[in-house]
Amino acid sequence: MTIISTGKLPTYDEEVAVRNQTDAMTPGWLATAITLCGEAQDATVRTYGKNEVNLFKPARHRVERAKVHSREMIECWNEFLEPHPFAAHLTRTKATEYILTVEQYEEFPQELPALFGEWLYNLRSALDYIIWAAAAYSSGRLPPPHEDRLQYPICDSQNSWKRTSQKLSVLPQHQLELLRTMQPFASDVDANYLGWINRLARIDRHRRLTIWAARIVTADPIAHIPSGVEPRWEWGERMLESGYCDLARLTFPDSESAEGVSVNPRLTIDPEVSEWGKSPFYAERKFDERLRMFMVFVLAEIDTYDYDCTGNLEARRSLTEEFAAQCDERRSRIFKTPTPPARNAPHWTPAMLLKSSRARYFGEELSHKLD
Repeated sequence: MTIISTGKLPTYDEEVAVRNQTDAMTPGWLATAITLCGEAQDATVRTYGKNEVNLFKPARHRVERAKVHSREMIECWNEFLEPHPFAAHLTRTKATEYILTVEQYEEFPQELPALFGEWLYNLRSALDYIIWAAAAYSSGRLPPPHEDRLQYPICDSQNSWKRTSQKLSVLPQHQLELLRTMQPFASDVDANYLGWINRLARIDRHRRLTIWAARIVTADPIAHIPSGVEPRWEWGERMLESGYCDLARLTFPDSESAEGVSVNPRLTIDPEVSEWGKSPFYAERKFDERLRMFMVFVLAEIDTYDYDCTGNLEARRSLTEEFAAQCDERRSRIFKTPTPPARNAPHWTPAMLLKSSRARYFGEELSHKLD
């Protein structure tokens, strides 16, 4: 039996050191993931007064919370790897055949799927917050009208989009068109990140924790073959489900040439979510890369609607010059400063007056009680 030296996911701080950045989600790193078309241009920028806040700020805070949960997932995974919970076996199944199997000996901690669910919750909430904020700027009202019907639409079919988009009539037409272009049914359903956020979040929210597995992300085994006869090498499974996978098969022409074979597996193993791992598109990407991709995508979506509605220059970073110019041209015509409902005058009720004392006025009886 050969124990695998599993590859650890980099921690948040290690990634920062590698990129020489101060934060894994800084604009500098974001610019490497999203194509930019130049520096921010002069724009009509909303000036916030004392009592006015940017309504997209809570959505950004949700992404910050997702960052925390992604870091905690990585730390939990690395701790899980400490006792070497995976091992590889080369088993001679026939006179001319060997199977290289990878097995898992420790159960995943329940904290991993729980943290993943919280990560999903924050990203899904951030998307919903975008629609609520955009509706407030479009209507000029706080809260926006019919706020109980507002959520970020994620639709796998045209019919679903037609039903859902009717609830978003408060949004301007150009924002509805932006939303439509992002829908799973309007793109590659498997690759669309919104579809996966929605599917995985529904599993976690309404059914159960997601099922965690492990995936062999690199495999470079070296076989020692005393006979010198090359076998036929075939790859099998890469994802460990129910605790094991048959990774490779070696077949020799005869039993004599198959004698005494051994293998150094040379593998690295990543965490995997079983439901997500069946995606042809995302199965090709490392788990921590997927987490970063989704957070970057959600941040870019926040930037899109924030700049469109408010002209916030911090949101300009991920937008093309053409789109930013369109936002600047239409902003004053479409969006308004949301006005909260007027406060009702207080309802005054008579109070019973009692005589008191100088000591009570100065709080002296309280100091005696504390002594």
